[in-house]
Amino acid sequence: MHSTTHRLPDSVLAVERAADLPRAGWDALAGPADIFLTCRWLDVVEATVGVPMAYLWIERDGEPVACLATALATSAVPWALGRPDVVLRNSAEAGLPGAAGFLADLAGDPTTELMPTLLAGGRHVGHTRILQGHRTTRDDLVRLVGAAETLARRSGAATVCFLYLDAAGEDDRRLADVLAERGYRSHTSGRHSRLRVPEDGYDGYLTALPRKRRVSVAAERRRIRQSGIDVSVESLDEVDLARCAELEAELLGKYGITWAPDQSLPQLRQVRDCFGDDAFAVVARAEGSLRAFGLILRRGDHWYARQTGYDYAYQRRTGLPLYFELLYYRLVEEAAAAGVSTIHYGLGSTETKRSRGCAATDQHCHLLRLDRTA
Repeated sequence: MHSTTHRLPDSVLAVERAADLPRAGWDALAGPADIFLTCRWLDVVEATVGVPMAYLWIERDGEPVACLATALATSAVPWALGRPDVVLRNSAEAGLPGAAGFLADLAGDPTTELMPTLLAGGRHVGHTRILQGHRTTRDDLVRLVGAAETLARRSGAATVCFLYLDAAGEDDRRLADVLAERGYRSHTSGRHSRLRVPEDGYDGYLTALPRKRRVSVAAERRRIRQSGIDVSVESLDEVDLARCAELEAELLGKYGITWAPDQSLPQLRQVRDCFGDDAFAVVARAEGSLRAFGLILRRGDHWYARQTGYDYAYQRRTGLPLYFELLYYRLVEEAAAAGVSTIHYGLGSTETKRSRGCAATDQHCHLLRLDRTA
């Protein structure tokens, strides 16, 4: 056992730095949809998130058989979709099943009642889960969840929270059963969208859309071609990441999220350094400036649309459909050429994503309130 590793109850192993993990064994349990639970992404989060992290796992025969990433978040963190209090309010406003009743049953303000929280399953949006393999048992899940609760109590947290378990995932449903038995309460917290890339590429993608949509897509792409804007795929070494950070801040500001470029830039640089060739950008340039970007991550034959941003003054002036061109039409062409099977688009804007061929699955928040006076 590494010198930095310590034991929690039930022989659960724990470290506070991703560098100290059994990285090969941990990553071997990460499935195609789990890029944000791989060690490379944990390195990125740890370097930029600014909260205490802890990584828990169970071993048999010297190999991890179940793994859980956690982050301790207070009400000071700015991640709107990474906090149970904000997610609960948003879910209730959106009419998502179970959220309004959950909110009504709280004795006071959700932030006061639910924060700080131990985020279990990773600090990201969608698929916050325990990594499992064919050797994972139900007892392993019980032990890991219990260890997370112990860690939360020691840290003075008000809650333990799995923000986004996928209702369609067999492993997640098995975990959800364990959580329900331990007193966790749940509500729908969002819908996670993904696009299956047809074997015949963009032509197959276009054919699968309804006729009216095919006509509008053809018109959108024609406008892009006639505008003279240059759309290209570039490595992160080639892209002006400071400009990307400005564009992302514009996007978040459009949706009422206060965000400064210097909050995005460290993570963009960290992604470049940790992911190398497995990260790239689809960018649009016009009139000598970067006008839009989409950051894409690779894991096997899956791609992930991670971050995006737009020059909205340029958008208002030209009316060009840059979001769809960069993150759907051009990206599908590139994905098909690279043999990619699936593009992940994450949470939010479900109907817009569905209109461009995505399917979505429900994500459920499972939350346990702790007695901090015990």
